[in-house]
Amino acid sequence: MQLADIKSVLSFAAFRPDADDPETPMARRFEGRKMLALNISRTQVTWRGFTRKGKLDSFGIQDGDFADVAAARAEEWRSLSDGGWCAVSINNRFIISLENGLMRADNTPHLLRTNPRMVLGPKFDRGKRYAICHHPASTASMLLATEDSMVRVTEDVMRGLGLRPARVCCGLFALIEHAIGNIYASGKSSTTGNFVLIAACEGSIAALSEQEHQWRDLRCRSGLGTDGVETALQIISPLVAKAPPGTPVYFISEGLPDSAFRKDLMEQLERVGARDLTQDDLIWKLVAQH
Repeated sequence: MQLADIKSVLSFAAFRPDADDPETPMARRFEGRKMLALNISRTQVTWRGFTRKGKLDSFGIQDGDFADVAAARAEEWRSLSDGGWCAVSINNRFIISLENGLMRADNTPHLLRTNPRMVLGPKFDRGKRYAICHHPASTASMLLATEDSMVRVTEDVMRGLGLRPARVCCGLFALIEHAIGNIYASGKSSTTGNFVLIAACEGSIAALSEQEHQWRDLRCRSGLGTDGVETALQIISPLVAKAPPGTPVYFISEGLPDSAFRKDLMEQLERVGARDLTQDDLIWKLVAQH
């Protein structure tokens, strides 16, 4: 057998992770492939392409219902990905709650996808999909529950246009997890054990309060739209008001610098000394690389 014959059947592609494998980080699953990331809200869709080297590429934004935007942009989106693969962030029709005593086994993320009843027990609802973020030093957990029907409709729209959703998540929840990890890793909460974290993504909002190293309160609202700043402040203000004097306030958002919602909300939060943890293109890095 000639060397050329061997090369024709064996390539490094054979050793790449399966693009359908949800257990593998996105950056590994799509190494050497172009990929598209979508961020979907109630009234708007934003998107970003990634090159075969994992670098950020084309950016786009369009108002409207996802199905209508997808139909209009399908050809463009297919051109931004190899094989139509996409990472999808949905920021509508979900709730984030504080729970206690949920399973913390190493295989919990896998079970949430395959057998969520085992993790959640009586809290399980057949009509929901879930994600969990655990407090590192207590029994508290944040539980995301999003409408399964909405996820299925989104996936069906994409598949009908030749697109393949590799991961579907909630961008707001991803931002909260990222911020919490950074706060604890940096030791910012270790002195007093107090902070208030506010996260915003495509018009959805969440506020988390920690006091004495315990998560005390969490409030969220999805699908406010980008003109819902006043409603967002009604959700945030009670947590800030109940925090002990001198409690740090942190803010994190999807990283669109020209977002009117982000700008107007941050102007209000600056009055209580909030620190902005947002980074450029943060949502894309979280959704499409981790």
